[in-house]
Amino acid sequence: RCYTRADNPTYDQACAVLNELEGGSETRLFASGMAAAVAVLHALNPGDHVVAPKVMYWALRAFMLDSGVRAGLSFDFVDNADIADWDKHIVAGKTKLVWLETPANPDWQITDIAAVAKLAHAAGAVVAVDNTVATPLLTRPIEFGADIVMHSATKYLNGHSDVLAGSLTTASDSEFWQRVCKQHASGGSVLGVFETWLLLRGMRTLSIRVERASANAMAIA
Repeated sequence: RCYTRADNPTYDQACAVLNELEGGSETRLFASGMAAAVAVLHALNPGDHVVAPKVMYWALRAFMLDSGVRAGLSFDFVDNADIADWDKHIVAGKTKLVWLETPANPDWQITDIAAVAKLAHAAGAVVAVDNTVATPLLTRPIEFGADIVMHSATKYLNGHSDVLAGSLTTASDSEFWQRVCKQHASGGSVLGVFETWLLLRGMRTLSIRVERASANAMAIA
């Protein structure tokens, strides 16, 4: 090891834990959820087309329509739950990334990951899923066809309101993933060692927190 920014024992352990939870091939930790999502967008090329849900985290949508457009990307936003709308806008040879967020912030709309992934892969597009709300204890997007899983680890994964963090987990060591890794390594958006340690601590209580939150939600429903 040369730079702590590249990796360190604490970072390696946290990545291994989350990678096991998501059932992935490799996991990278970022300084925030936005940093993780932006690394995926930065792995695209000018002229690439992205399909994303209409209801999604507002800051990422704003980034797409500002910095993403200025970088030469084009975007279509579709009805989260309408598979026909996804099918209409995912175009073979044009669409390079399909971004899903389910349940979606802020109104918890649900998208059928498997159905959209099938459409995306038929068109040759990469499928990325924001799994922040569900956590890997309730949904493992890779099992439904996702290529990349993203988290704002600031929220449920950490669960103690004292860490800003993000993550990406890949299903395979693809060429697109290697481009994402280059963005991570050269962009400097890595998670600090102490924050990584706090995230590890937080994930130890993830199971009981998700169980209790789910029970409370069912009681209210």
